[in-house]
Amino acid sequence: MRIIDLHCDTLTECQKRGLPLKNDLTQLSVDRMGRDGWCQAMAVFMPDELRGAAAVEFFDTMYAYWRAQLEQQRGALAEARVLSRDCAAAPGLPAAFLTVEGGSVLAGDLGRIPLLAQRGVRMLTLTWNGANELGGGRAQDTGLTPLGRSALPLLEQNNIIIDVSHLGDKGFWEVARLARRPFAASHSNARAVCPHPRNLTDDQFRAVVKAGGVVGLNFCSDFLSDEGPQQPPRRLLEHIDHFAALGGADYIALGSDYDGTDMPVYLDRSEKLDSAMEHMIESGLNETLARKICFDNARAFFARYEASAAGEDFK
Repeated sequence: MRIIDLHCDTLTECQKRGLPLKNDLTQLSVDRMGRDGWCQAMAVFMPDELRGAAAVEFFDTMYAYWRAQLEQQRGALAEARVLSRDCAAAPGLPAAFLTVEGGSVLAGDLGRIPLLAQRGVRMLTLTWNGANELGGGRAQDTGLTPLGRSALPLLEQNNIIIDVSHLGDKGFWEVARLARRPFAASHSNARAVCPHPRNLTDDQFRAVVKAGGVVGLNFCSDFLSDEGPQQPPRRLLEHIDHFAALGGADYIALGSDYDGTDMPVYLDRSEKLDSAMEHMIESGLNETLARKICFDNARAFFARYEASAAGEDFK
């Protein structure tokens, strides 16, 4: 089954531990990204405490590591052409694209947005759990700052997808009101199924759908249920069923959060994803919907986002 995964922290984890992207120690590895083609969003995670020059230096270090890994893994991993006719750079070859988790990467300077775009950043998670120059995360639900509101149209003009995962509820609704192009919640689940504040309310999910956006299902144990790592696969299926019942069958994708969190045992390594999906199909998940979640819906979102540059309104 082909895969597009909208979020992982493997890039940051490997750089921190001095590992290549091909290794046996992380939850996701280049050589464990599936036989049939896997397109992976690789996030640069910006720690909440970094600001100004320290944040810029951190991103520059991560970007240099990213380019070095693309060269080192040439023939095993390609850089994905996300906003183009095909997500993967070559049929059957695992591919990846760069995202950033945390608006502190801008160091309060909106002039850095074109530079991020030039470096291949395709999505920006506006906040992590705390607050930064753009707004408040789920732990500091203060909404967007004036700078954050000004950043939204510039991100859209530079083809950087706005990502509302981790954003506080006030900030979410500001994005929903101000965004002119489809936006993403790259790694968030259903709050009605698991009442964690990192998950989306039903109204928030409907707002993402109305905007032509996409929601990536997060494999974090705590965002699926309160049963810990031994929880059964049906807990993920409950989130899928709930979003589908809200009219979202075409707007849910994968946002694993590999190497960023603790996961249920049946999903805690990337090579387990195929068998997990097969088990859910055997348990009642429609096979067509499974394929949509794994690949088609994210690819359709990229197509909608690309089309929106020509002025098509999805609201």
